[in-house]
Amino acid sequence: MLIFDTFEDSEFHSQASKGLNSLVRWYLPDIVFHEFVWFFKSRAIEQSKVRLKIEEYLTNEKSLFSTCTPDDIRFAMDLKNYANYNDHVILSFAKRLELPLFTFDEDLERVARKLAVRIARK
Repeated sequence: MLIFDTFEDSEFHSQASKGLNSLVRWYLPDIVFHEFVWFFKSRAIEQSKVRLKIEEYLTNEKSLFSTCTPDDIRFAMDLKNYANYNDHVILSFAKRLELPLFTFDEDLERVARKLAVRIARK
């Protein structure tokens, strides 16, 4: 979500920005920020620019940064597809806190629905 919001030329930029703006709070598990940084790193984007963008999200009045728990990790490891570990940690976070999941990832959304995790409107 943060990647789509960051890049104005991304496929879902408008939907991501409108969706984030419509939410009262952004519950952001730590792994979301790790994935965000890894995305920038894989594209060799200058670290100082990445740091500014990270700070923008961390200090936004809507942001609520949260760490994942050991149970989130266990949950993610118990699901069948190890390749989607990061997504499953995020899914566990949403399930544990009974929060809707805001994603454009269709596979993640499908698993979320199977596990009765609400999906935020986009």
